[in-house]
Amino acid sequence: KQNATRAATLVRQLLAFSRRQTLRPQVLDLGDALSDLTMLLRRLIGEKVKLDLVHGRDLWPVKVDVSQFEQVIVNLAVNARDAMPDGGKLTVRTVNVTSEESGHLAYKGMPAADYVRIDITDTGTGIPADIVDKIFEPFFSTKEVGKGTGLGLSTVYGIVKQTGGFIYVDSEAGRGTSFYIFLPRHHPEQEVQPDA
Repeated sequence: KQNATRAATLVRQLLAFSRRQTLRPQVLDLGDALSDLTMLLRRLIGEKVKLDLVHGRDLWPVKVDVSQFEQVIVNLAVNARDAMPDGGKLTVRTVNVTSEESGHLAYKGMPAADYVRIDITDTGTGIPADIVDKIFEPFFSTKEVGKGTGLGLSTVYGIVKQTGGFIYVDSEAGRGTSFYIFLPRHHPEQEVQPDA
């Protein structure tokens, strides 16, 4: 049974990576969604890691598949925990980013638009500069054999991309890591047209 569950999870992760997963997107307030996850995250990261949730004010709605979004946050939180074996701090911050602000960010491949940004920052060991570009590749893992599939971050990447969003990482060895997820702002008025 355990193997069957593992296989199902693996298939789901591969589908997510290749962006062929069936998503059930719904309009969501990220602040509420993250608050709902708080208890689970605290249990996952353990007592040595302090969890700090900082919600932006009046967050715009986004349209995401809730369970997929939760998987993204959980995967990143577990990685952060593993990077802080002696404890530390995990900060999850949400903020609106206007089209003008995103235009100034100069992230590769991201058009200027309104986004809700989720920052997930740890005070862990950081990612060495020579591998930071590879972390979203499937089966790439820095964990010892048997500890990880190397699909956690590629799954995260696939889900964010399939949702129309963008994810970037900023890390310094010994200083910790930050992941920045940009999800497009949802405009309810664009949904009114009847299905053609």
